[in-house]
Amino acid sequence: MDQFGSKIKNISSDLKEYLETRINLIVLNVGDQITQWVGHSIQKIIGLTILGCGLLFVFIAIAIYLGELLNNEAIGFLIVSAPLLLLGIIFLFIKPVGLAKTIQGQLMSGILDAIDEKKDDTKLVLKERNELVQNKENE
Repeated sequence: MDQFGSKIKNISSDLKEYLETRINLIVLNVGDQITQWVGHSIQKIIGLTILGCGLLFVFIAIAIYLGELLNNEAIGFLIVSAPLLLLGIIFLFIKPVGLAKTIQGQLMSGILDAIDEKKDDTKLVLKERNELVQNKENE
């Protein structure tokens, strides 16, 4: 009866340790995924900001050049801004479905990859845990 009680005590302590390890693993995986996502997002935002500033200066230069050619700066800026306004209206009201589906697909792919990584990590932890339990039983 004493062996049975000690085995139950060992199983309960092993189960508690397993659950704590599993929770810590999940927290670490979630934290890792969040930091990766934030890092990529910040990098993309900085890149898009620099690209936007560059395009702004290119459009201003084109508008000034066209204004000098036409002897009217206002018409130069109007000619440069018209396609941009048209493109903005198209994106605002038509809402391209292809672009939205592409973004959604990328997000889902990232989530599924993260889930697959978590499953692989969980399998590794379970395997190691089973080996530890077997080694304790053999002793």
